[in-house]
Amino acid sequence: MTSSARPRILATDDRPEVLRLIERSLSGQYECEFANSVKEARSKLAAAEFELLLCDIQMPGESGLILVEEAAKELPDMAIVLVTGVDDPDVAERTFQLGAHGYLVKPFWPGQLLITAANALRNRDLELAQRAHNRALEERLQTLMDRAPVPIYIKDAERRYVIANRVAHEVAGLAPNELVGLTDKDIMSPAAERYVEVTDRRILDQGDTYEAEETLVVDEEERTFFTVKFPYVDDSGAIAGISGISTDVTAKKQAEALRAELSTAQAKAIEELRASRQETVERLARAIEMRDEETGEHVNRMASIAAYLGAQLGLERERVLLLRAAAPMHDVGKIATPDDVLRKPGALTLEERREMERHTVVGHEILAGSDSELLQMAAVIALSHHEHWDGSGYPQGLSGEEIPLEGRIAAVADVFDALLSDRCYRPAMSVAEAVATIREGKGTHFDPQIADLLLRHVEEVLSCRG
Repeated sequence: MTSSARPRILATDDRPEVLRLIERSLSGQYECEFANSVKEARSKLAAAEFELLLCDIQMPGESGLILVEEAAKELPDMAIVLVTGVDDPDVAERTFQLGAHGYLVKPFWPGQLLITAANALRNRDLELAQRAHNRALEERLQTLMDRAPVPIYIKDAERRYVIANRVAHEVAGLAPNELVGLTDKDIMSPAAERYVEVTDRRILDQGDTYEAEETLVVDEEERTFFTVKFPYVDDSGAIAGISGISTDVTAKKQAEALRAELSTAQAKAIEELRASRQETVERLARAIEMRDEETGEHVNRMASIAAYLGAQLGLERERVLLLRAAAPMHDVGKIATPDDVLRKPGALTLEERREMERHTVVGHEILAGSDSELLQMAAVIALSHHEHWDGSGYPQGLSGEEIPLEGRIAAVADVFDALLSDRCYRPAMSVAEAVATIREGKGTHFDPQIADLLLRHVEEVLSCRG
């Protein structure tokens, strides 16, 4: 960016009267420089920074379109407006394909020129802001990925690694960021790479999801992985690459696989960045199932119970459906919980308990910040489902109606199903014991209205568990 307070414009045209018109029209608001050939314009662009290029197509010698192609490629932060004496739809279409921000047909009047320049600069500023926003989202995504205890990566359509977390680099035997830009040929034996290519091609060509335990040679060492791979889609829904999670089960059989969709900041991720954000979170919820065998069936059962309780409370149908879809994500933060804590059969130490309780905050960090109602509700549930009615819960110590309604519903559904399920630290309770526990926790642990609702409809709630 230039240090000048006024945006700088470079105008190219071989007709002096046109350049004079541009100067009269724009010099009051912008710093203007001029060139009467592509060669001169190229020289000025190399010597100084400009916010806007006004480029005439019909220049002597080289065409202005050549200059535009070069500028769009080499100076992506600069806005471009093409000027032509012929209103040709094909030229206009090519202009915008090159990334131009405007198109003017001679003769034009000063006001038209001023408006076009202002709009081009405004669009440029929006693009720069969006790029900065995207970079921030990418950095946040990388930070979240690096907290996962298993390798996570994305490859593009040419099978180059474009995103890889810390553990993926460790498995490949590379330093941070070294994997990005490489292909499997660079890190695997020829036989292993050919095997991986077959499944990659199925994903790219047919949109398949692939999961299997496989033995590969990586950096001259034989390793066994449980690998899950699935299509990575762009904003239009087209397959743009491969997302993958490969759990190294040679050294630790700690996870059977991590299912996740990254997409990050994608358009309501193909409905949140157009629904792909929802798919990403659903896969993250399924990933917990693969790390903690108790969690998979439990999240679906508790979600069914939560939806039933929400409907009995009189929530609107759309909100009940949203609750049913969001509730399975309540424990997604456990992706960051170490296996020795997550699967410990005995009582947790104080330090282990604090580590376990972090899953509420981590889950909220993963899910928060979206425009999607689904992810917003899921983030609220993840953060608040361990709060207690009397304020003794965590992580915020909220009490009573300070606790979001969805969190209060999820708390009752989560505990009731958990009580009826075998856990690594205790066997399942009987229905009578579970009912007694809910009754005992009414008004302390649980919202009394919701607890009473479950106690009045125990048979119906049990049918929700399948």
